[in-house]
This record gives sequence, structure tokens and C-alpha cells, in this order.
Amino acid sequence: MDETLLQFIRHLRNHGLAISTAETLDAMRVVATLGYSDPSLLRDGLASCLAKTVDDHSNFAECFERFFQTQVGANPNETSDATSDKPSDDTENNGEGDGAGEGAGNGQGSGGTGSSQRDSATLNEVIRAAAEVGLENIQFRTQRGVYRRKILNALNDEQKQSDIQQLLDAGKDEQAHLLEQLRQHQIATVKEVIDRQLLLNNDAAGKQLRDATLKDTSLSAMEHYHRERLPPLIRKLAKKLASRHRQRHKRARRGKLDLGKTLRRNIAYGGIPFHRFWKTTRKDKSDIFVLCDISGSVSAWSRVLLLFVQALSDVLPNTRSFIFCGQSIEVTDLFKQYPADEAMAIIQQRHGLGGSDYGLALNSFWNQIEDKLNRRSCVIILGDGRGNGGDTGIEALRSIYHRAKLVLWFNPESHYSWNTGDSEIRRYQSASHYVAECGSLRKLERLLDQLLSLLR
Repeated sequence: MDETLLQFIRHLRNHGLAISTAETLDAMRVVATLGYSDPSLLRDGLASCLAKTVDDHSNFAECFERFFQTQVGANPNETSDATSDKPSDDTENNGEGDGAGEGAGNGQGSGGTGSSQRDSATLNEVIRAAAEVGLENIQFRTQRGVYRRKILNALNDEQKQSDIQQLLDAGKDEQAHLLEQLRQHQIATVKEVIDRQLLLNNDAAGKQLRDATLKDTSLSAMEHYHRERLPPLIRKLAKKLASRHRQRHKRARRGKLDLGKTLRRNIAYGGIPFHRFWKTTRKDKSDIFVLCDISGSVSAWSRVLLLFVQALSDVLPNTRSFIFCGQSIEVTDLFKQYPADEAMAIIQQRHGLGGSDYGLALNSFWNQIEDKLNRRSCVIILGDGRGNGGDTGIEALRSIYHRAKLVLWFNPESHYSWNTGDSEIRRYQSASHYVAECGSLRKLERLLDQLLSLLR
């Protein structure tokens, strides 16, 4: 097994790249073919089998640069072989026998070249020892001393100290001084390798911690800087949901014979029906209608829900999006014309920051979708239910409730704030199948997960 490659793949997985066992085997074949001598060629070769999307390619390039900057002299075996072969070549070319070999080994006969070879050999030796003790698992700065001692033990540091002491006792101070210099250089290399690995792991762990914090934090508590970091996380969560709920077509084992398909698929066998195919009833996908309040009080939540819905277009293809402050306005075409982030910016600029008028919004929404609603339809409404004392539009919502399969109301306010002040959420509960709090990204993800399970 190529431990360097396996560590790199673990690093990629920690940074969000999905890599299967088959892709790992492909990567091993790439490394066996290309080797580690040409970093740019290796990067392109590994990217061809490990990075699948545009985002994956950019993420892969960043991870490759960071990881192989840490793994200097990437393949210990190749570099060690090159280092061990070098002195013998120099000896043959120069014809100087053992004396020249000793000079090169001490870094005196070949100057910078000998020093560079010695540094590379030391680094490769330390990297091998780090792999043996599992340095890739280091997480905290307080663990540096533990792994430093483990690596030094793997490098037989105690034996080196004993050899140095024996040389001192024998009066060979110069040789003892040289060995001590080499030992101190090795210790410095160990410290450098540990610090680089710690930076790699802390970067991945910090990203995971940041994502977990953003998922659990109420959007109302987030500053603008953190809200701008949500779209990539939303797309990541939506991709996970889409993968979980994507329909998997199965071949029916009984039913009415599909004669045309059976004949077409058996042409290769001379028309003999070795493989039979049955007619099945296709399940129609539900129509989704999303209505979001984009007034100042809840606009952040509406933005998140709309981004989520657009990212789930693979499993929610029949989706129409509406927004309102006053009258409901359909924005489905905007999301078809522009990327989701850009479409949301246009919506906020054109229609946002007004006051909520739920009466006008629900009535106009009902008028627009009345002839489209049926028993396959699901309606999702996001709003705090605070109509500023105006018309509630409850009759329109009841009409939607009786016509649709599901009416779901997502309220971004804390449950303890419901039915206080001008909140009319209690009345809306009577005309909804389910009313839920969605004050954080994790809660919204859970609600959408449950919805997709119902629609399968």
C-alpha cells in the first residue's frame, strides 16, 4: 500500500471530496504509472480520477498544493533510492575510493549537493517514521510532544544518544560533535513535519467545526459576514439530501409484458426473449409551490429556503417559487435565467424590505395557483405569521389546504414567540397540515429531509 497516497485521500475526504474505494484503486494505478517525480503530472493524473465536478477540481488543487508541500520529497522510497545511488555514482566517476565517499557523506567533499542529499534523506526517514506512528491522526497542539517522542523512538534516537556518549568517552570529540549535529537536524525535521501535519489537520477540523456551528446557529444571530458563507454549505447539504432521496428505478418482476421493449432488448439474441421486461405504473412526482416572506424580519430565512429548493432541483423538478411582501410574485423564471445567488440578489433588490401583508399575499397566491393545485401538490410557506394587524388571508389558506396534498408552514421564530403580539400563527395552524420552527440551517435540513421522505 502507498501510505502517502492513502494519507492524501484521507485529506481530500476531510475537505469534502467524496472518494470511493474504486476511485482509490484508480488513483493507485495512476501513481504506479506516473510516480512522484513530476508534481504537475501527478496532480493532473490524480485529478482525472478523484475530482468529478468544477468545485471538486478547485478543492483538489488546493488540497494537493498544501499536502505535497508538507510531504516534501513525496515518495520516500524513490528519494531514498536516488540518495543511496548518488555516492556510488560519484565514486565511480571520480575514482577516489573510500576517502571521497566519506567526504561526501560528511557534507564536506560535495558541498551543497551533499548537504541537500543528506537533508532529503533525513526528511524521508522522518516521514516514514511519522507514517508508522500515525501522525496523520494528530489534532491538537498539546499532542506535539507525544508524537515527537513516538517518532524519535521509531528513529532509534536513544541508540544515537548512546553512540554519541560512547564516542565522547573514547575521546573522539569531533565524530561525536558531527553525530550530535545530525541528531539535532533530525529533531528539527521532526518538529517541522509535526507542525505541518498539524496545520493540515487543523484546517480540515476547523472547517468542519465552522460548518457545524453555522448549521446550529440561528440565522438572526449571524452577522452579514457569516451569512455570506452559507450558500456553499447549503449546496453541500442539498447535495447530500438529493443523493439520499434520488429515485432508484427497479425492474419489475411481474405484471403485463412490455412486448416492444422485450423484442428490442433481445435483438442481439435473434429475437429469443432471454430477458423479459414488464410494464410498470410510473409514479408522478409532486408539484411543489414555495411561498416566502421577504420582508425585513425574515428575509434571511427566505433566502436560505429558496437556495435550498433550487439546489434540490434534481429531486424536486416540478417546483414553482413565489415571494411576497405585499402581493405574491412568481420568481421561478428568475432562477432559470440566473444562478441562484444572483437571482436572490435581484429579488431582494426589486421586491425586498417591505412590510408583510399576509392577507394580500395569500389571496393573490391562491388566485395564481388555484387551477394548478391537485392532490399531488405540496405547498410550503415560510413566514413568521405577523401581519401587522391586517387581514390574515386565512380563507385563502383554507382553500389551499382543502385542495393540496400537503400544506407546510415553516416559522423562523422561536416557538416561545409564537402567538405573541401581532402573531397570527395559531390561526394559520388550523389551516396547515404541519407548522414547524426552522430557526437554524440544521432544523431546515431536517424538515426538508422529512418532506422528501413523504414525497417518495
